[in-house]
Amino acid sequence: MKYFWMFFIILCQFIFSSLHLSAQEKEVTLETIVVTATRDVQEIRRVPANVTVLTREQIEQSNAKTTIDLIRNEVGVMVKDWTGSGKTVTVDIRGFGETGPLNTLVLVDGRRVNEIDLSGVDWTQIPLNQIERIEILRGPASVLYGDNAAGGVIHIITKKPEKPLSLKGEIVRGSYLYHKESGSVSGKWGPFSALVSGDYSSTEGYRENGFLRYKDIGGKILLDISNLVELSLSGNLHRDDYGMPGALPQSLYKRDRRITLSPEDKADTDDGFLALGTKVNLKEMGRIETDLSYRHREVGSLFRSFFYEDKKNLTTWGFTPKYILEKRIGEHPNKLILGVDYYHSDSKVDSESSFFGTDRIEVKKKSIGLYLYDEFSVLENLLLSLGGRWEWATYEVSQASSGADDRKRESEPAWHIGLTYLFGKGSSLFLNIKRSFRFPVSDELIQYFPTFQINSSIRPQAGYHYETGIRHPFNEWMEGNVTLFWMDLRNELFYNPMTFSNENYPKTRRQGVEMGLRIKPFPWLNFYGNYCYLRPILREGAFSGNEIPGVSRHKGSIGAEIHLGHGFLFNSRTTIAGSQRFISDWGNQFERLDGYYSLDANLSFNHKGLKAFIGVNNLTNRKYVEYGVLYGGFPYYYPSPERNFIAGVSYTF
Repeated sequence: MKYFWMFFIILCQFIFSSLHLSAQEKEVTLETIVVTATRDVQEIRRVPANVTVLTREQIEQSNAKTTIDLIRNEVGVMVKDWTGSGKTVTVDIRGFGETGPLNTLVLVDGRRVNEIDLSGVDWTQIPLNQIERIEILRGPASVLYGDNAAGGVIHIITKKPEKPLSLKGEIVRGSYLYHKESGSVSGKWGPFSALVSGDYSSTEGYRENGFLRYKDIGGKILLDISNLVELSLSGNLHRDDYGMPGALPQSLYKRDRRITLSPEDKADTDDGFLALGTKVNLKEMGRIETDLSYRHREVGSLFRSFFYEDKKNLTTWGFTPKYILEKRIGEHPNKLILGVDYYHSDSKVDSESSFFGTDRIEVKKKSIGLYLYDEFSVLENLLLSLGGRWEWATYEVSQASSGADDRKRESEPAWHIGLTYLFGKGSSLFLNIKRSFRFPVSDELIQYFPTFQINSSIRPQAGYHYETGIRHPFNEWMEGNVTLFWMDLRNELFYNPMTFSNENYPKTRRQGVEMGLRIKPFPWLNFYGNYCYLRPILREGAFSGNEIPGVSRHKGSIGAEIHLGHGFLFNSRTTIAGSQRFISDWGNQFERLDGYYSLDANLSFNHKGLKAFIGVNNLTNRKYVEYGVLYGGFPYYYPSPERNFIAGVSYTF
């Protein structure tokens, strides 16, 4: 605990003790960053929310093996890798615990990749070598994105061709027999540009039966017609197979944290998508943008330890047109965004069990959301943002073995009121109030006993959020930000281990503060750090006053970049996470899962087209656990990797 308070005090001193310098500051060289927090390009300081961007440069300088490694150090974002391979991962923004992945929306070039069931996001389907940047929006975004966005949004933007012709090849090696080979070809010729990339990766994993092998091939075609019409076509194919080592009871975890009790449990995935985008510039009449997407995913799972196997087929269509009009109202600039989000998903699960025989469960979900977002400049430096959404969802479920079927329709509103005050050179202060919602996923909605049907008592989750924050560059070499948030949720969806069913909890509350700081005293030296304090409490109900399981009250990260000259760069980062309750410990009856820290370091060389790096993760060889759960009233652990190494080289022609 003392490390957290030291870290917190240092950040406070850096941020608040330097406020008086703002009157004497030189011209700030802070970059103007555009984000999609409003579903359109926008300066980051004009957005009434806590937003950060991971740039291509930061991505290339990291030790990341997979996409998930890029965001685990970000403020307010808790990443839990069950197996250490990057395949079975949960991401939680602002303390939802076990249901974090269901309250965090993930987009790839604006396309939703969250599933309609409990399986969450498959992060390996997003190849690292295709990413241009990652934008993280903390806090609810239900007005613009609808379902799953109660905690925040992670938006991954892929690369576009920039040169007439470019070829890149990369080879990476690491601990646990990890290796990766990737390559890409891209080109831009006048209004036409195209990119094709592919990669293959394999690892035996940190634990027994923790292997992962996957391959991807994807591409993108862009056509810009007379600067008025732009067409894009993108797609990707992903295949993998992996082991599922499962959890360890405390006795085995202390004896050998790398063993498994399920040496034959495994799964495989086939996943592919196509997306067609259109942008039409109507000049003074505004812009129209549409995206049509198709995705098909097949997952086969074999649980020999439970004498069970299944095969899932999921098909999703999406159509998301929007209209954007930027026009003055009198002397006041105004931006209006009107849009529709339509998604149709069809899931079929064929299962075979030694106890229940064979069966097929089919779920169809259709959703349509209508939204409006407006940004009005009340004054030159005062922005008012207003938004509203209404979304409808229809579920149809059926079971082959019983012949039963059921249907349910839900609808929920969302709204947003925000103010942004721009001051100084690059500074802003924001305040917002929002209403969020989340519909239940199919696994939460269906009940199997005494009969197969939709659980009519399950209701959508709703939340009311209050947030204020400041972004401030103190001078040309130091900038910081602080965000305070408060959210009250009604009918929060969670799994009750005492009744073996999904239920609504009447009231929950989360209060917290997020802080970030970046200092660059010299051109060759850069320091950065962040800290988040979060208090997640259950209110009313059987567990009133208890902490929400699976949430750390404290999380921080601090690091440095040192340019050594001649193309060499050294960077390191330490991440600290506080203790937490085991998943399913709603009664707070068991001892807490220990907190941990991890130190990573990286040395890279960059000269013209040649890049090489060597890195070490968990340098101090800490033996820690990111994810722990109660099964049958006993604690089980998913151990995280000890010290491991990674090195690679790439060349771009």
